[in-house]
Amino acid sequence: MSNAFDLDVWVKEARKEPFRFTLCGLVFEMPAAGELDKSVLSTVNVDNPSARDIEILLRAGLGEQWSHFDSIPAPLAALGELFRQWQKHEGAPLGESSASVDS
Repeated sequence: MSNAFDLDVWVKEARKEPFRFTLCGLVFEMPAAGELDKSVLSTVNVDNPSARDIEILLRAGLGEQWSHFDSIPAPLAALGELFRQWQKHEGAPLGESSASVDS
């Protein structure tokens, strides 16, 4: 009998509801921020994300929806707020809460 920690079980049990938001009347959905694949860590600074880091994280979260989302005009400040709300949904910050794409 093994006393090994079963990470597969933890991942399954820790799943959260997807984060949903609207833009121009369209509903978009992303997984909870903490459910992004660990591979994203090699491309972004999650402790103090830059505007580019936030874009990479949003792109990863939106997946196939990214091109449609990206085609809709939105102010940079709105992207910063979207990122903050996505973090808030997770319950734990992915980066600093004051991060914004316009900084």
